[in-house]
Amino acid sequence: DDGDGEGEGEAGLELGEYSGLLLKASGDGQVYTMVVRTSAYELDGLEYRHDFRTRAKGFTTARLPFAGFAPYRDGKPVQAGGAPELDRRSISGLALGFYPQRQGVRVAKEGVGLPFYLSLARVKAYRERDEPEVVYLSAGAAAADLAADDAAAAVQQKDAATALAMEEQAAGGAPAGEEEEE
Repeated sequence: DDGDGEGEGEAGLELGEYSGLLLKASGDGQVYTMVVRTSAYELDGLEYRHDFRTRAKGFTTARLPFAGFAPYRDGKPVQAGGAPELDRRSISGLALGFYPQRQGVRVAKEGVGLPFYLSLARVKAYRERDEPEVVYLSAGAAAADLAADDAAAAVQQKDAATALAMEEQAAGGAPAGEEEEE
């Protein structure tokens, strides 16, 4: 790749309609960081980070709204107003980070890390909506709707048969469904 963002097989994420990321992970109770890079990273090293804590046992679901991602440049936080808002329409990469110095534990020597464990099950984008995306119906409600539809269809059939019989009587013929006697 020549750094133009158009590498073979690479496609950016266009998440402009989404409100954030939802991830499910199993960890060790420590704090991890979701890192989002946009086209701004290639230009001036700007990336966006959001921390989340895992549980020592079992899975954690973390909801990370895009509005909560803080800008970083060269590994350091950018002062308020010193960076543009995260552009959800030009996401070029996602990463997970672990920073031992942010765990509240003093690292004794440079280059000596803190053990960690993180297993990622999934990452999804989510939307905030005024209305729910799914409407649940009970089986009883669905059966009542079907019964109402069946009753309406029966009334329509009866009305059609009555209208046909009236037309035949007006024309001097026998009512529908009855044969004429000879």
